[in-house]
Amino acid sequence: MSFQAVRAVFERPVIDALANLTTPVQCFVDNQAFTIPDAGGEYATVNLQWGATTTRVLRGNFENLRGSLVVECFCSKNAGPARAQEMITPVMTALNDLNSCVCDSATGAVGWVGDMTGPNFFALDDAPFYKVRLSVAISARFDS
Repeated sequence: MSFQAVRAVFERPVIDALANLTTPVQCFVDNQAFTIPDAGGEYATVNLQWGATTTRVLRGNFENLRGSLVVECFCSKNAGPARAQEMITPVMTALNDLNSCVCDSATGAVGWVGDMTGPNFFALDDAPFYKVRLSVAISARFDS
């Protein structure tokens, strides 16, 4: 089991989708320190939380990694939902594309996405940002 290799399966497509926008968006993942940009700056965060990691079978436990991936994109309030949608749509496409991928032979990790909740749009009252949030059920396998 390699949580880092599996994390990369989900984080890399999100980072790439945001970096390939006409106006690239900086993306921060868990355990990566960052300073919130000024009101005009755009950024995104990716948070992956593990839930059940094994399933009980007749003779022991079977690895079955499951969890939740949350992507939040922030843009200036004056850009609003139009820019937020431009940011989150390629992320949704990239994550959906994982379901047609095969195992990464270099790391042995493969992942799939399940139900997506969102995108949900928010005008933040306590910050100069507009936010869009996407929550995705994930499952993965690591073949060592």
